[in-house]
Amino acid sequence: MIGQVQDPSEEHHQIFGWPTIALFFAICLIYLAFLKPGIWGVDGNDMLHMSQSLIEKGNFSIPAGAGGIQGPDGQFYSIRYPLLPVFAAPFVWVGMTLGNLLNLPVQYTSAACGLLLNIVLTAATAVLVYAMTLQLGGARRGAFMATVAYAFCTAAMVYAREFFAEPLLGFIITLALYLAFGQSRWGHWGTGLLAAMAIAAKPAGILLGPVLALYFLLRRCSWDRILAPCIGTVVGVGLYLAYNYARFGSITSAGQDTSQLGFDGFLMRALGQWISPGSGGGMFWYCPPTILALVGLWVLWRQRKLEFVALGGIVASFWLLHSGWDFNGWNWGPRFLVPIIPALMVTVGLLGRRWRMPLVGLMVLGFLVNAPTLLTFYQRYFAEIADQDTALLMQTLSLWSDASQAPIFNVWAAAGRQLADAFSTPVQEIISNVGQPPPAGEQSKAELLRIVAVWWWFLPAAGIPTWVGVAIATSMVSLGLWLLRLSWRIGLKPPISLQSSTIPF
Repeated sequence: MIGQVQDPSEEHHQIFGWPTIALFFAICLIYLAFLKPGIWGVDGNDMLHMSQSLIEKGNFSIPAGAGGIQGPDGQFYSIRYPLLPVFAAPFVWVGMTLGNLLNLPVQYTSAACGLLLNIVLTAATAVLVYAMTLQLGGARRGAFMATVAYAFCTAAMVYAREFFAEPLLGFIITLALYLAFGQSRWGHWGTGLLAAMAIAAKPAGILLGPVLALYFLLRRCSWDRILAPCIGTVVGVGLYLAYNYARFGSITSAGQDTSQLGFDGFLMRALGQWISPGSGGGMFWYCPPTILALVGLWVLWRQRKLEFVALGGIVASFWLLHSGWDFNGWNWGPRFLVPIIPALMVTVGLLGRRWRMPLVGLMVLGFLVNAPTLLTFYQRYFAEIADQDTALLMQTLSLWSDASQAPIFNVWAAAGRQLADAFSTPVQEIISNVGQPPPAGEQSKAELLRIVAVWWWFLPAAGIPTWVGVAIATSMVSLGLWLLRLSWRIGLKPPISLQSSTIPF
């Protein structure tokens, strides 16, 4: 059974205080200053359509011609996942209402409001990184630095501004780990619900339940706690099979191309997800602070072997699963590993004082790597390659393509070209062509790839000067930085530690 260290409510009260509140709002404000006005890409638009359909028709269908698969009821359905569209529906409804009231394109306003969800989720995940670092015995300075590094110096910042499922899955996994490491019976039971939700967020979430069950078993918890994530996994699988049946009339049909799953190229994908700068890989390139997780995991193993099993199990299982998937999408860095970045950064937060200057250097590098995406769409570079040659695009999308073609080395130039187009293209021209496909062979001329990719760029369409938006965004960033400084100053209290635990063998 679990030894009781302190009252669980007292533990949460001490960890979730003013420093974490300030951190949450600081991250939200800075992200909101750079909120995108639209969604580029099939995956995100599919899930936006699903949210809109839930609001208007009460089902998950998407418009005909949007790339879906026709179901037995004659409607078209996406191969994407249901949980993000469900959670985003209230945000999307607000966006649709605002678009109609302000006479702005509903496609843009609903997308911008829908994107608010991933901003909130990423900020909440960052707070959990802070809390979990303290929970595992880390110092508050280390927890703060790991949190800021996660939020602004990794690919998490990029995907907080996209409408993909990874931020939601990352939040669910991080919350489940935090609850599992605690002492509360209700929290441990709650991991069962989160295990079910993880599968609805994305099928790869099926890995969460078994890892948590193993952790509870090694921790010698009561059987109800061990079974909670197992039951949640079974329920989650059942609900996803029902979702398949509702879409395609078969519980085994999810619409995915299973030919991409296999062991051919497994080893190169396994390596590439960490060290190749190519599309879809390069954790250490696109998220430089995670390099120190190599040391952090060793420290965690020496100090808390049970928690190492849980965190290391999540990291290893997601890595190995996606090493068996032949991906080639328009990805910025290791998109499929985004849900495990919080776990990696928690281990970084456990490092001692001598590692903080190297962490600062890697944070600066990480911000510079990802900063161009604050004002532009990273997909602009892929669109330019697609305009040149399809074969060249497929080569660029390869995990182990020529390093000179990697997005990380070309994003600054592509961002410059997008900004140049934005300053030479009237906003009204973009508005008047909303929803129109770009000319054949000229994907880089799509309306969203010719703007400054922030909400305030479209204010003139509502009769509001751009400078007003710039002033508001600048105020948001300034207030966010002030809150970060406040969190740093007031968060220097002794850390909360759990009773140390070791594997019983």
